[in-house]
Amino acid sequence: MRSNDVPRSVSLVVRPMPVGPRNALDRLRSRDRLESIARLRSAVLAMDQLDVANWDDGALTDHLDELSATLCAIDAQVTRVAESVRARGFRIAEPRAA
Repeated sequence: MRSNDVPRSVSLVVRPMPVGPRNALDRLRSRDRLESIARLRSAVLAMDQLDVANWDDGALTDHLDELSATLCAIDAQVTRVAESVRARGFRIAEPRAA
């Protein structure tokens, strides 16, 4: 018997692939979306912890170029995502106060 021959004592069962949200590709995409939102929330938390008001002028001067470049990059990415959402006809609304 060759290695790719199936012994007669083994029965093969063919099951249909799940359809809908149980599909493995859909689950992967959903997980990627959830992870993307989690990373955005982490970025917001990181920015919440940044308080340049407590930096002395020397520290701010030393890091101003890097801070400026980073803030411009963040602004560009936020604008890109927001424009993509709006281009699909959705509105971006501020969350309601609790």
